[in-house]
Amino acid sequence: MQWVAVSLALMAALCLALGTQTQSAAVTAHTQEALKPSNLGSLVRNPKWVAGLVLLGLGTALNVGALTLATVTVVQPIGVIALVITTLLHAKHKHLDINARTWGAISLCTAGSAVFVVAAVAGTDPSYLADPRAEIILVSILIALVLFFGVAELFLRHRRISMFYVLAAGILYGFVAVLVRLTMTHTLAHGLGQIHWFTVIMIVLASVVGGWMVQCAYSCGPPDLVIAGLTVVDPIVGVILGLSVLGEAGPGFTPGIGAIMCLAGGVAIVGVVLLSRHHPEVIERREQAKRLEHELSSKSSPNATEHRKTLNSTREH
Repeated sequence: MQWVAVSLALMAALCLALGTQTQSAAVTAHTQEALKPSNLGSLVRNPKWVAGLVLLGLGTALNVGALTLATVTVVQPIGVIALVITTLLHAKHKHLDINARTWGAISLCTAGSAVFVVAAVAGTDPSYLADPRAEIILVSILIALVLFFGVAELFLRHRRISMFYVLAAGILYGFVAVLVRLTMTHTLAHGLGQIHWFTVIMIVLASVVGGWMVQCAYSCGPPDLVIAGLTVVDPIVGVILGLSVLGEAGPGFTPGIGAIMCLAGGVAIVGVVLLSRHHPEVIERREQAKRLEHELSSKSSPNATEHRKTLNSTREH
């Protein structure tokens, strides 16, 4: 059943990539400034944004199906495949030439993820039943995280720091994946009448807050970098929680498998870092920042203050 889950997760990654690129194009066309809740009305009326939302919804449904059949440790890392697809789609949309370093970074992300998944399949137990106390611990931590990220977003909104949004969304989605897995296994074992509704409410709330963070990240940087961060942060959080809090490690989980998973995860992280430095659009933004800095140093104008604001905003991304 785990390989059926892997197939569902692959289809979910495809929907995630298509939905991400579609929504990102809609958001960036809508505004070049900090995204605000008041902008949601016009986004909802945008057919392209709605189409992206439908694709993301389908991807989420497929991912839930995968989490029903396999552990979080197996399912979540597969999402990195969406990075490759999103990079190709975004390059075509922006008419960007993907350089060799970008391809190398993508290869590291994909290879690291593939090795991670194979090791996870060998070392986890899909038939485990988590201790009920684990759910209480996870929900309590999630409440604190939702409050923290919600307040932080209010203070950091106008600084438009894309990595803050990516990290926040990745962490929240990691908790959501684990709680979805817990809810589905509990429901299959005990029936719909035993669903813990407060957990379901927190899953929905964290998904909404995480979704908003993703929308803000779209307005600050290219979608493939957003996906790169999410498909690494989300699985890392999910795996840590799955192995430590839920006890997903099966009899086949040995120190050797653990070392392989750590090494593979490290390779994927290095790939994301390299992608964030050598992505064509990042290079273009960096060159733009240099040009603005040169203009500020070579002449003084009434618009100097505005130029400095633009330069600082560009550097932050």
